[in-house]
Amino acid sequence: MRKKLVSSILLSVLLLVTACSNEKEGSSSPKEGSSSPSEIVIGNIGAMSGTSAVLGKAQSQGVVLAVKEINENGGILGAQVRIATRDDEADPTKSKTFVEELVDKEKANFLIGPTNSTPAAASMAYLQESKVISMLPVATGTNLISKDNPYAFRITPSNATQAKALVKIAVEKKYKNIALVADTSALGVDGIAVMEETLKEYGVEPTVIATYKSDDPDMTPIAQKIKEANADVALFWTLGADGAKIVRSLERIDYIDKLNILGYTGVAMPNFKELAGPGANQVSVISMNNWAVASGKTELEPKYWEIYQNIINEYGEYKKRDTNPTSVVPSYEAVYLLKWAIEKAGTTDTVEVKKVLENNVEEFESVFVNQYTFSEESHEGYPLAELDMASISEMFNGDLYIKK
Repeated sequence: MRKKLVSSILLSVLLLVTACSNEKEGSSSPKEGSSSPSEIVIGNIGAMSGTSAVLGKAQSQGVVLAVKEINENGGILGAQVRIATRDDEADPTKSKTFVEELVDKEKANFLIGPTNSTPAAASMAYLQESKVISMLPVATGTNLISKDNPYAFRITPSNATQAKALVKIAVEKKYKNIALVADTSALGVDGIAVMEETLKEYGVEPTVIATYKSDDPDMTPIAQKIKEANADVALFWTLGADGAKIVRSLERIDYIDKLNILGYTGVAMPNFKELAGPGANQVSVISMNNWAVASGKTELEPKYWEIYQNIINEYGEYKKRDTNPTSVVPSYEAVYLLKWAIEKAGTTDTVEVKKVLENNVEEFESVFVNQYTFSEESHEGYPLAELDMASISEMFNGDLYIKK
């Protein structure tokens, strides 16, 4: 009787261990990956409605076009790619919930987005814990890429990269009196801090730092500070509407023609030229070298022009869409970058894919940059050297910058 009881207990324990083992082997989280997946799921999340909708729409267009092309050509590791999309409306709480849903319910292997920096920050800890790679083709917040976020990679130039580029260009152009202009938000404070620090590295002090509250109705005090400092260049870390009001104020005090204005990408909102008036001719903005047309040319370099045409063929000519090709191509590239890294790794295991992105990215044939700068030390991909200035008052085909 005792032997039967012991045997029964041992059998029960063995069955329990086997069941647990089978459950563990049968489960498959995104981080574990596979060398022969039945399907690869890419989560696509961002603001697709609300005031930031154009960002999410552009990101989605890039993702959809890339996945369409990839699936038509055999998929990734022989598996078709499925897109799971969520509109977070630029709301951090919704974004975090949707990111968890994409990973837990949709079984997303990889993530494109979120588009806005604050929502992106809200889900970063969860994505790192889950070892899900997130590619950021839109969000520019400096702190999103750090040692604390080892599974996040950025395609587009960060705020810090843009701020450094503005200073670099101003110094190289030998401007003597440099004014720094920004609002008092966290974004503005961050921009001013990086520009000031970069100026110090060049041994230069700003002539004046002019700050304001976003949406201030009267920007005359800012214009006066710039004029009184006898600035020959102003580095605008401003959003479009505020920047336009400052330009109008500079015009009213008869200083706009004595000043050059270099702005980061936030200046170039769709309504900037209309709001700024003739003074917009004095404004240049950060541009991505490969996606700006050289003066006197009628197209981009061949491989970039081909993608530009693909975007137009898919989504229509200028004015038939409300997105810009230069906003579509980063997410298009992000999907292809993932495809390349997965195939190079031979698995969807995100630990292995991460290693490829960090150590072999120079082998990737980009249609956005000359070469990404990912490494084990930094997941900032866009090279500082590939940023330049372009005119904001004149566009090629209505949607491409022209290099200055």
